[in-house]
Amino acid sequence: MKGKIFLILLPSVSIAAETGGHHSPLELFWKGINLLLFLGIVYWFGRGPVSEAFNRFWRSLTERVDASEEELRRAKEELKRAKEELEKAKVRADESIALARESAQAEIEKARKHAEEIAMRIRERAKETIQIELRKAKEELALFGMKKAEEIAREMLSEKFKDPEIHRRYIDRQLKRLEGKEDA
Repeated sequence: MKGKIFLILLPSVSIAAETGGHHSPLELFWKGINLLLFLGIVYWFGRGPVSEAFNRFWRSLTERVDASEEELRRAKEELKRAKEELEKAKVRADESIALARESAQAEIEKARKHAEEIAMRIRERAKETIQIELRKAKEELALFGMKKAEEIAREMLSEKFKDPEIHRRYIDRQLKRLEGKEDA
């Protein structure tokens, strides 16, 4: 086949080479034929590799477009999942904050009640301590008063018994009491 094409092209190449610089209609005709034959040969022998090259180019182009579309679809899905996760995280954060506030409020209330209970116990103990100390003070004051009264009474009696008449009457009265004559 290659040999036949060479034989067909040979006369047209030789004719084109023989003519000089001006172009006759026959020359133009043979140039056109040569061009058509050249394009036909290129098409005939090159259609498989060129077709395959174009097909590879087209496949790689469509594969890249398909891969880009798939990547875009995955990116959109990832974005959607990320947005959903963000919303879930916001909800969890809000719930955590609300729970923390409730817990803090409960702890504050618990601590306040505990402090009130302690304060009440301290007040009760203080009242008891005050009552005990007041009772002790009253007892000490009463004891002190009795001692003072006894001292004063002794002083008064000592003073009175210095008078011999009072001293004698006291002795008489005590003797009568001992004898049982006078009621005590």
